[in-house]
Amino acid sequence: MFQKHTVHARACRPQVTLRPNDAPFVGAWSTALLCCLILPSCVGQYWLPVIRDALIMGLLALSYALLWGRAGVLTLGHTVFLGIGAYGYAVATVQWGLPSLAAVATGLLCAAAVALLTGYFLLYAGVRLHFFAVISMAVLLVAQQLATSWQSVTGGDTGILGIPGISLDLAGHAFDLGSPRGSWYLVCTVVLATALVMWAVCRGRYGRVLTAIATNEWRASACGYHTSFHLLLVYVTSAAMAAAAGVMMAACSGVVGPDAFSPLLATEVLLWVALGGRDSIMGPALAAITLTLLRQYISSYSTEWWPLILGTLFLACVLFLPAGVRLPAPLAGAGRLHRTIADRGRRQRAAPAQEGQ
Repeated sequence: MFQKHTVHARACRPQVTLRPNDAPFVGAWSTALLCCLILPSCVGQYWLPVIRDALIMGLLALSYALLWGRAGVLTLGHTVFLGIGAYGYAVATVQWGLPSLAAVATGLLCAAAVALLTGYFLLYAGVRLHFFAVISMAVLLVAQQLATSWQSVTGGDTGILGIPGISLDLAGHAFDLGSPRGSWYLVCTVVLATALVMWAVCRGRYGRVLTAIATNEWRASACGYHTSFHLLLVYVTSAAMAAAAGVMMAACSGVVGPDAFSPLLATEVLLWVALGGRDSIMGPALAAITLTLLRQYISSYSTEWWPLILGTLFLACVLFLPAGVRLPAPLAGAGRLHRTIADRGRRQRAAPAQEGQ
């Protein structure tokens, strides 16, 4: 069994050779990088933390895009790992007094351990589709109840206050990443790096393995792939990504409460990936950022409107946009433009050779 896992693990090696159909992602990623560098000088002190929090939700959307969009594992309780990561960092810093890096590792390891434990028993037992979704929602509700009732650890309904920001001490130099600008660049670096690594892995052989499992797991298993192992690996990885979003959410806001396990937020995550496109990487992140900013704007007028708008968007996505919203035409057509220019260049180089003959 371990030899089989070793052989299939070779498929995880990313391919770095660019292809014409990589232009949409490269264009979107480059545009996002440019915006991350420019925005701190263009927006005020109020909007910079708001956009930063929306970027954190973009990382959460990336984690669910990997799990549902690539591996086809539908879950309704993915935000449980967001809450575990946030509470793990908060407890480690406020109650245990651990340094930032140790607290970050605590949050990530707690979420990964829960995902490994639950995923092993469910995925290896053959639990799939709506059965897995219902059980994941039950796990989310249990975690929310624990966060409310375990007051000695979680603080109950009040939550945990006074959470310090992330700081690094490298070679005797202290870097405070808890300031508005420091946290902005930290979040941007993590989100863009995660999107880049996820794209590099999913566009290669391992991405095709996940697509085969999502399309027909029985056929992928018949081809020799240990589907339960691959699904568990993706499940734990996506849980760690969601926990990283929870850690940054707690470190940036300074407070964490039972709302981190909100079922409404879990529904929003599902909508982000559905609108952004399950086969896309930057699409769910952009949808998460846009809808989070829209929620912030609408909630400033009334907190009662957002659930109604969210339900309307969900129905519209299911009825009219089952494949999600496609990228804008100029960005989506960049690949075709690249192919046209490349073909024209090949013809021009081939013309003198034909005339010489």
